[in-house]
Amino acid sequence: MPPSAGRSGRTVGSLGEFALIERLRRLVPAVGPGVRVGIGDDAAVVHLEGEVLATCDIQVEGVHFDRSLCTPGDIGWRALAVNLSDIAAMGGTPRFALISLALPAETDVEVVDGVYGGLAELASAHAVVVVGGNVSRIPGPLVIDVTLLGEADTTLRRSEARPGDEVWITGAVGKAAAGLYLLRHPEIKVPGAEALVAAYRRPQPQPAAGRLLVRAGATALIDTSDGTASDLLHLVEASGVGVRVDASHLPLPAGLSEAARAAGVDPFAWALGGGEDYELLFTAAPGAAVARAIRAAGVAVTRIGEILPQAGGRWLVRQDGERVPLSASGWDHFRSTP
Repeated sequence: MPPSAGRSGRTVGSLGEFALIERLRRLVPAVGPGVRVGIGDDAAVVHLEGEVLATCDIQVEGVHFDRSLCTPGDIGWRALAVNLSDIAAMGGTPRFALISLALPAETDVEVVDGVYGGLAELASAHAVVVVGGNVSRIPGPLVIDVTLLGEADTTLRRSEARPGDEVWITGAVGKAAAGLYLLRHPEIKVPGAEALVAAYRRPQPQPAAGRLLVRAGATALIDTSDGTASDLLHLVEASGVGVRVDASHLPLPAGLSEAARAAGVDPFAWALGGGEDYELLFTAAPGAAVARAIRAAGVAVTRIGEILPQAGGRWLVRQDGERVPLSASGWDHFRSTP
């Protein structure tokens, strides 16, 4: 039986809409500071201070996740993680979530419980309150759509990088792509496999690091949801600048090179093009003061390049020293194949 299959034999169709909503309400953090009216009325009423941040993301079975590879808890976790990472990439604090579920009537209630359990686990870790949402019956497949509201005194955008800035990234790159490959090929054994699989199934968004980057003086910020190269190009395009990336500086996680060899691909194809890492890619003035501040908070960061004037172009310096154009090899919803 696949990881996300239910075993209870009781379906959401037999439970009914309003009993399902009440069941889900009990599974998630539904009360907290700033909530005037939560789940159960026609609309939520919440109080936010400072600037309001709003983001949404949809997760569709067969496009964003494979139920044979993920548990229901993983699916719920991932659905909220992508939104948390968007708030982190603005330097904000996530506060309130609205969850919409579209389900086939034959979906086992255990599956839905699991989805909400994973979502609730990550929400609780970041003090996010679920204040509403919607459920709907569809022929299939399973769809979960999350809207997340946050707040910030000051936001950090992707459009403020300046020539001469250094380019930095948190954590390691390509780990989710390697983890997905290992899930699809369980016969492949590499060092660090458990961490790579966990990076795909339960990514760790970084709102606290995003807020710290704002305070420390980073100049531009984006998260790596589509892939390191693609998201860096989003940042330089928005900023109207060029960039040079040094492949030899990219922080590869343990086991990625071995998994890539087993897959017959260049490890840097995953490092640059593998999405869903949800690391923070940022620019800062030379001198590493921002890097020192974030390292002091226990966040690993690596300098991977430099911002150039727009006329300087957008380049990748390969490990052998050859300079080639930096290309967007990450995820595109309408051009990529699930």
